[in-house]
Amino acid sequence: MQCSRFPIPAAQPSASAHVSLVSRYPPRKPLRQWLALSLLAGASCMAAATEYTVVVLQSLTGGAAFIGSPVKDGMVLAAEEINRKGEMGPGNSLKVIVADDANDRTQTLPLLTRYAADPSILLIMGPTSGALATASANAANDLKLPLMTTTNSTDVLKAGPWSGILTQPASVTIPYIANYAADKLKVKNCTVIGISDVEAYVTLQKTFETAVKAKGVTIGAVESIKGSDSDFAALATKVAGGNQDCVFISAAAPQSANIVIQLRQAGLDSKVKIMGHNSLASPQFAERGGKAVEGVYLIGDWVPGGADDFGRAFAAAFKAKYNTEADNWAAVGYGGMRVAAAVLKAAGPNPSREAVRAAMSKAKDIKVVVGQGTYAVDADRVPHVGMNVLTVQNGKFVLAP
Repeated sequence: MQCSRFPIPAAQPSASAHVSLVSRYPPRKPLRQWLALSLLAGASCMAAATEYTVVVLQSLTGGAAFIGSPVKDGMVLAAEEINRKGEMGPGNSLKVIVADDANDRTQTLPLLTRYAADPSILLIMGPTSGALATASANAANDLKLPLMTTTNSTDVLKAGPWSGILTQPASVTIPYIANYAADKLKVKNCTVIGISDVEAYVTLQKTFETAVKAKGVTIGAVESIKGSDSDFAALATKVAGGNQDCVFISAAAPQSANIVIQLRQAGLDSKVKIMGHNSLASPQFAERGGKAVEGVYLIGDWVPGGADDFGRAFAAAFKAKYNTEADNWAAVGYGGMRVAAAVLKAAGPNPSREAVRAAMSKAKDIKVVVGQGTYAVDADRVPHVGMNVLTVQNGKFVLAP
């Protein structure tokens, strides 16, 4: 921002100097008024506000909307709170632009190109799904546009320094449920059911297999499904007739609920422990699954209701704004916008995109409401915040014993 200033005399003017000063500044603006205007002009320059523009690009429609929509809600709430409390500094603010990636590459990539052409846009928070993440990351690195995808795919990091991930990769999260299965539930033989045509779910599944094998658990069978499948009657009958004491499901929340329902209908032994990863940490899983999903174990970023005062305040604010309880992905979104705000603030006043990119790679000690409450990235730009093991109890997600 350019500021125009009145020239300030180097010393107190003499009588002759005063004449020239008056002739230069007409009598209607005497010297004291002129000096006051000079000070005000200088103060306005010093207090020049910075508006940090962030695009929230999430799946508000399409197959990933069960994640993208609550993520967007959490991000909007956080931005409003940050602005209301002046957390970006005196006069500074976050400007949020909300857009729908529709879980569609042909919609997302043109949006990224358009945003890259607008120099006021400093950071893109999205897209939502792993299916779009790598292509978007490649585009962002070509465009030199800072991008923080919601997905946990490390391929986003491999695309280049301009793209990051908001959620933790499988190598960080899956050991929480694998260790719980082996050490607390004492399972010995697991059947794995997983989507084979979505890379993110394949990675989560294989990471679980590797982690429990390292703890001495046998993987007795691996059953592949498609992301579009809905009829699991034959699969459920086959699994129910097996001798496993554990079933691990790697699929989206609604589909996972459907699988569990059909496993129960097929007569799966009630002693078999059913578990999954954090895709199940959505109200859609508990609502769609009903009584069938009672006792299922999963990992979640968010402890419903909040694990501390900060989390409880977020839960209350979310309920007040949206008239619904905050779910796992709303909490991830809320924390994500707080990460974005910290990155932008660290990049300095009127930052360049390069400064934002550099700040993304050094994010640390950022207070969030998920995991163990603090977000940081390591030397490889992998985020760490921690996870919680949850179970479904009376239709709600609660901390597992």
